[in-house]
Amino acid sequence: MRHRGWSILYFLLLLNVINAKIPKEYEEVENQDNMLFTVTSPYMLAYTYQMKHAFMLGTHFPDGANKTLKNLDMVVADPIHGCEPLQNEIYVPTVILMERGECSFTEKALNGEKAGATVVMVTDSQNSGNFIHKEDVCYMKIISEYNQRQYYVNMIPDDSLNRAEVPCVYIAPITGRYFRDHLEEGGSIRLDMPVEKNYAPWVHHQKKAPWEIWPEEEHFF
Repeated sequence: MRHRGWSILYFLLLLNVINAKIPKEYEEVENQDNMLFTVTSPYMLAYTYQMKHAFMLGTHFPDGANKTLKNLDMVVADPIHGCEPLQNEIYVPTVILMERGECSFTEKALNGEKAGATVVMVTDSQNSGNFIHKEDVCYMKIISEYNQRQYYVNMIPDDSLNRAEVPCVYIAPITGRYFRDHLEEGGSIRLDMPVEKNYAPWVHHQKKAPWEIWPEEEHFF
């Protein structure tokens, strides 16, 4: 009986240690609403988009009047999965776009931070659908029921539970495909994040991206 009592006590102490180590956001992330960001240039991509903020991988965005990070550049990670030290040379506030897979989200976040990223952005553009390019306009052709699903992944840390000192976000596969195609063709992208929802119809980039599905139709993993 005494041995059983010590076992219970040991279990409770171990549970307290685990709870102390796991960030508070680790438990809350599934209840967080998606945040928004806007692309201000180029015009063809200048819309408002959703992003899933991975609170457990990195820091929060700033609070207060200056909470929006403005005029951020976007670059594609080199290598694209961000699983090893990046070759990108960063001199201005920059969002680094990475592909999901090949390693843990923690490794991606830490490598992005070490490269000088202001924000680490992850997507799964390989599962975005089939794109047909015609006269510099990008059309999406849905080829399967799976590809019609737009999802946002709750990025969780690996066993190390290490955290980057920059915000980390996940964007929809279709949006990631548009961004990646534009950047890899030599284009540039400028964006502000996070932003509040704004219904002003006269500002083009405040409109919802027409290819994104918003809260009432979202599918979360």
